[in-house]
Amino acid sequence: MDDPSPEACVELTLVPFRSTSDPDAEISAEPLRITPADLLRLHLESDLALGEIRAEVRQAEIEYRRRLGRWYEEGRAAAESREPEVSLLVRVLEGLRRQVLTSV
Repeated sequence: MDDPSPEACVELTLVPFRSTSDPDAEISAEPLRITPADLLRLHLESDLALGEIRAEVRQAEIEYRRRLGRWYEEGRAAAESREPEVSLLVRVLEGLRRQVLTSV
């Protein structure tokens, strides 16, 4: 495929950023020339990647709620009550602690 005309492209100049390993080092990138086909491909690929990430997050939330749902509900009820029952809070904290220790 021929390179599109310069009028159909967008040139992006990225701002320099600092390295996490060496905060004094500044990293600069060359300007990017993006064609309309590049933009379309980036849009589609980013949608796919974000969809996969969202699915992973949903699965993690489902698993979290499955494992800790009972403790979450009891803990929320205890925290929302005007005078929380200390024994209930202790039971919730101990249950969460046991759950974390068995999943590690």
